[in-house]
Amino acid sequence: MARSYVLDTHAFVFMLAAPKKLGARARTILERVEKGDGSAVLCAPVVAEVLLLRGLGRVGVGLADVRDCLANAPGLRFSPLDLNALDEFAALGAIADPFDRLIVSVARSLRAPLLTRDGALGASSLVETIW
Repeated sequence: MARSYVLDTHAFVFMLAAPKKLGARARTILERVEKGDGSAVLCAPVVAEVLLLRGLGRVGVGLADVRDCLANAPGLRFSPLDLNALDEFAALGAIADPFDRLIVSVARSLRAPLLTRDGALGASSLVETIW
């Protein structure tokens, strides 16, 4: 598996808290990433959304879990926002949700498929999606 993937928020939360909720293809990819046999990116907007959702009591995953996952999944790396992603962000006004827009921007800037269960993003043809 030479490709790298970008995780959306559901994919990351499910990876940590409920792997059986992942789609079959996404689960296979993430199992490989956890073993170091694949590569995936956890981008800053996903972490920010996870922290926001935790503050609202909607998820149990917090920053300590993020750090543990990054330390223990050899194929997972953190990616801050960079100017290339923000160039993409500026061009994606059709995506109303700011977190979705940022996450898709990162995937597009890295030319990587997005692991997401969001059918609307897949149908948009703005980014390749896998679930």
